[in-house]
Amino acid sequence: AVLLCCVGGGEGKVISARIDTTLRRYSDVYLGAFTFDQKGGKIRVQTETKVRGQRFLFFDGSIGSWPAVLASYQDLSCAALRNVSLMVTQDEWTQSLSEGLAVPPGSYHAELALSKTPAPSQWFTMLSNCDDGINLRFTVSYLNPGGWWYEQFTKDEQGLLEMFLGWTAMYTVGCCAYAYGQYTLYRTQSLHPVCHILTAGIALELLCVLFQSLHGVQYASDGVGLEAIQGFAEVSDALSNAVIMVLLVLLAKGWTTSTGGAARPAPDLENGQIASLGAMVLGFFSLYVIELMGRALDQRYCYDSDLGVFGLVLRTWVCVYFVLCISHTRNAEDSPKRREFLSWFGVAGVVWFTALPAAYFAAQFLDTWHQMRLVVSVGVTFHTLGLVGLVALTWPRNKSEYLTLVAEDVVSGTTPYDEI
Repeated sequence: AVLLCCVGGGEGKVISARIDTTLRRYSDVYLGAFTFDQKGGKIRVQTETKVRGQRFLFFDGSIGSWPAVLASYQDLSCAALRNVSLMVTQDEWTQSLSEGLAVPPGSYHAELALSKTPAPSQWFTMLSNCDDGINLRFTVSYLNPGGWWYEQFTKDEQGLLEMFLGWTAMYTVGCCAYAYGQYTLYRTQSLHPVCHILTAGIALELLCVLFQSLHGVQYASDGVGLEAIQGFAEVSDALSNAVIMVLLVLLAKGWTTSTGGAARPAPDLENGQIASLGAMVLGFFSLYVIELMGRALDQRYCYDSDLGVFGLVLRTWVCVYFVLCISHTRNAEDSPKRREFLSWFGVAGVVWFTALPAAYFAAQFLDTWHQMRLVVSVGVTFHTLGLVGLVALTWPRNKSEYLTLVAEDVVSGTTPYDEI
């Protein structure tokens, strides 16, 4: 049995824990991974223990290092695992050499300086004891060069803080303008349920970028951050995407976008006809909550897991349904102007739906330290562009040209909802 209490994820700068294994012959524990810049970096270790023989073992992504451990771990002896270890350290007092970093009894502090490498390098850390169990308190700090903006972050995450701070500023300004537009619609009795759904999607994404920024600023200061806030930000982003998926499907089915044929008044929100769409939002929410709760130490973000990839597959299937709906609505539309609008709206919707899965697919051909930044930045950027497009459609000066937003529409049922 292993008692392990970690502060900071596997990709975090600081790992603090107390570990006590009941196995008293041979023990090893995986602690996590960190990607260092090609300019090098530092590893700081503080420990307190009464047990001899414990070592921190370090591995990188080269073929003979961590991949070899994963491929033959069950067959590796303790000594063989140490031999695979990347680093051989020399004690400055005794001049003795050892694989990894030996932990003496009592309180101990060490700082390891990493040399420059041709490219960024991902390091993996384990604790091992070939003679006894593992029993110690420790803090391991990983530092990249570059000052406050970069040193606490693994190479995979560098640049995301600046991006989220920028998006937070833009969302704050944009939401002020959006509030003015909504107030104008309210005064003209055109505040349609479409606007309510869109407002929910915008508010959720605003919370996402705001909380990601708060977590990032705290993380840059202490290497731990605000994990609960970051988790809420990820779930908020997933909910925002799910809400906008629902809105796009409704518009594709002709709700306010068609002047004839498939067009019907807006629904009575108490008649239960939108239960399936609510279930879709709840399903996406549950999927990402379950993924977040079960995320492994070596998974950097949701799309490193099978559940996250499954979410992208579901998103693609919703895109297919969106295309079928908008094709049917366009064919039933009598107005040439609206038909042209529906064509462009369909193209824009497909781009919104597929941008994130396409970014994930493209990222698989890049180095690991580029993958997360590409997927996250593309996801937030294209989601924001989608929100901006929907705001433009519902803007008071454009609403009658592209959408039919009439307050009296909210009193009866709707065929598009019934078909869903």
